[in-house]
Amino acid sequence: MDVAHRARVVSDALEEDEGLRRAVLARLTRDGGALDTDFDRADANSDGVLDKREFLMALGRDASLGARGTCEKVSFRDARAVALSQFVPFMGFGLCDNAIMICAGESIETSLGIGFGLSTMAAAGLGNTMSDVVGIGLSSKIEMFAARFGFAAPTLTKAQSLSSSVRWAKVFGATSGVTVGCLLGMFPLAFGA
Repeated sequence: MDVAHRARVVSDALEEDEGLRRAVLARLTRDGGALDTDFDRADANSDGVLDKREFLMALGRDASLGARGTCEKVSFRDARAVALSQFVPFMGFGLCDNAIMICAGESIETSLGIGFGLSTMAAAGLGNTMSDVVGIGLSSKIEMFAARFGFAAPTLTKAQSLSSSVRWAKVFGATSGVTVGCLLGMFPLAFGA
């Protein structure tokens, strides 16, 4: 990558991410030789050359620290929207996954299980394999369906999307969604499947 292209990549990154831009500007405008100290600290292998990996690591570290110290906190409303954007698709996945697994496992046990002498657990494992394959195929459709009904993730800055509150909202939304979906996906059992 030539120098002009590198400069363009860095410039584009700084334009896209407000937290990163503020962190870089704060570092560049500090007094008292702090810039030399920052370069020395960023030079991880102490070879006197700041390579691309070291530079990007230093920028990322400073951006995340800078973003936490600024007013770029994630609001409760945004965190809730992130959790819901994970909850709905994972609920759909859990529902489809469990329902298909129960139906397929039952069918495999009554047909192939008898013919090939498969155990109930082997039939359940094959049913689970089928439901996972179908679930992967349906995942994009489920996400599109959820987004169409307004359950899309909010637009966040890069620093906000890396924050712990957003990560926890994603984990909470996904785990609670798949739990509810799996419980709802047990409905074939009510029909004797």
